[in-house]
Amino acid sequence: MRGERLKRSVAFFLCVCAHTSHLTPHTLFAGQLPSLFRGVVVADPADGEADNPIGIRVVSVEASSQAFLADLRPEDIIVQINDTPIRSIDEFAVASQTLKGNSTKATVLVLRHGQPRRLNLHLYSFPILRDWDLTFIPEHDIRFADTKAGLDYWARLGRGFETAHNLEQALNAHLNALHNEPTNLDVALKVLELLLRIAHVKLKAQQVPEAFVALQQSTTLLERVFDHPLSSSQLQLIRRQLEEVLQVLRARNQNIVETISN
Repeated sequence: MRGERLKRSVAFFLCVCAHTSHLTPHTLFAGQLPSLFRGVVVADPADGEADNPIGIRVVSVEASSQAFLADLRPEDIIVQINDTPIRSIDEFAVASQTLKGNSTKATVLVLRHGQPRRLNLHLYSFPILRDWDLTFIPEHDIRFADTKAGLDYWARLGRGFETAHNLEQALNAHLNALHNEPTNLDVALKVLELLLRIAHVKLKAQQVPEAFVALQQSTTLLERVFDHPLSSSQLQLIRRQLEEVLQVLRARNQNIVETISN
């Protein structure tokens, strides 16, 4: 019964967000954007193809790289990146550098065994995108062989940021923790809590665009969270956080109506 009441609250929350904001979802990211082609080694076309180059050959792809996870493989021939034809190492280097720091994703056309294939390279965490439908860019420069060690490190860092009242940095840290152990429901709930707290703080500060970015991300996560069994205390915590945000949303909407009426 308590869970059903909470789901009705969530439904109302989603309805309010849908009618109050028309912003497109934003990507969460931890730091400076790395290259989409990090871990990829390329070379000129194979012997016999140099006189009529159709692309550049992939020599190797680091197994843990985003490119590998996007299915780029050795001996693929890269012929196009987004709308840019690739015919040489120089053209590949220019396209790669143009994307670095500016783009989170790219469409790459390759030839594999002579057959064309389109690959969608991106910087997002594959585990978080798969399990929680959030587009988060993890901290690529800090890696842990032991996922539990990574979870503990980022969660500890997140608690420190939260104690210092830096909610955005705490959120990034806990998302990095979730990247290391994506099936951890407690961490996912902590991310949800921080998103709702950020939305609440931004709404009270009249920072409406930033507030609704956090709201959109929290609604996406809410839908996935309810696919998991939740304890009574977890349900109560979510409900309390939702009610706090809804109170601010209702007050804001009432102010808008009064302003229009006057």
